Amino acid sequence: MALTLDIDWAPDFMIDFAAASLVENRVRATWFVTHASPALARLRAHPDLFEIGIHPNFFPGSTHGDSPAAVLRHCLNLVPEAVSIRTHGLFQSTALLELVMHETAIMTDASLYLPRAKRLGPIEYEWARKTLLRVPHFWEDDFEMERRSPCWNLAPLLNDNYGLRVFDFHPIHVYLNSSTTSAYQQLKQAVPNLAELTIDQANGAKHIETGTQTLFNELVTHLSKTGDSMRMRDIHERWQRCRGKEAERARP
Repeated sequence: MALTLDIDWAPDFMIDFAAASLVENRVRATWFVTHASPALARLRAHPDLFEIGIHPNFFPGSTHGDSPAAVLRHCLNLVPEAVSIRTHGLFQSTALLELVMHETAIMTDASLYLPRAKRLGPIEYEWARKTLLRVPHFWEDDFEMERRSPCWNLAPLLNDNYGLRVFDFHPIHVYLNSSTTSAYQQLKQAVPNLAELTIDQANGAKHIETGTQTLFNELVTHLSKTGDSMRMRDIHERWQRCRGKEAERARP
């Protein structure tokens, strides 16, 4: 099971809020980064728990750059150690994947969203003699808000689901305990640069019933008890070991 977080320009106090829970409970996670901030140094202080990947914005008007190559360079300057990627808005194309595979050291792509899909696993994607491991996620907080019957409790999401289960959260929704996007949209209108959001502004927009933070806390508690948390690099290493064993068995 894997817990991932898309930072999405959240202010540092929201990143720190989610990270503190993970550190306290010794839960591994992968953070997909959009911007430079002091919070990154605090995440890097826990290499046994946290992997830092990139979350590039390839859409027109992106502050990351005016071409796919420029966007990748910008994000890799932020996180030069990155070996995993999830694109902002899950933007993807054959040409983009080829660029990632041939021009970067990225080994794992986490940009596939398959809502509530069961028995998932990593997918080996090959192109022009290069390989990229694609790791789908089956739950994401902002997509869950758009469902007719959103689920903010862990048990129903784990029932009869024995594959690789990857969850995706956003620190701002964890902090706000969002169950809809309305408070988030109102904050974006008031403070277009979310990194400048104050604690008082955010606290005034918190949702007090069940929401994203409810599920986040349940998942962190579950992973703390089971010790079953993986980062993208852990998934990649496990896949490599399995592939090696399969190659050995195939030898005459």
